[in-house]
Amino acid sequence: MKKKLAILATLALMSFAAEKYIAVRFTEPQLNYHWRNLENVKKMVDESNLPHAQVKFIIKSIDSLQNDIKKTARLDSAISNPAPKKK
Repeated sequence: MKKKLAILATLALMSFAAEKYIAVRFTEPQLNYHWRNLENVKKMVDESNLPHAQVKFIIKSIDSLQNDIKKTARLDSAISNPAPKKK
């Protein structure tokens, strides 16, 4: 009986999955550059000769990425490389 409970407890703990967050830092100019590139890719794909279903999939994927970026982007006013101190 104890073995069965131990196995069930182990399975319950193994099935538990906590969300992990990954922080990616970009400067504002970098983010704007990549955002414009994504917009340009969407335009090029839309004007391409790809089948309609593939175009929809690519554009939807890029839109999804951009929406997630909008939701999670925060302005960090901390200076990453402070100026060296003068002696």
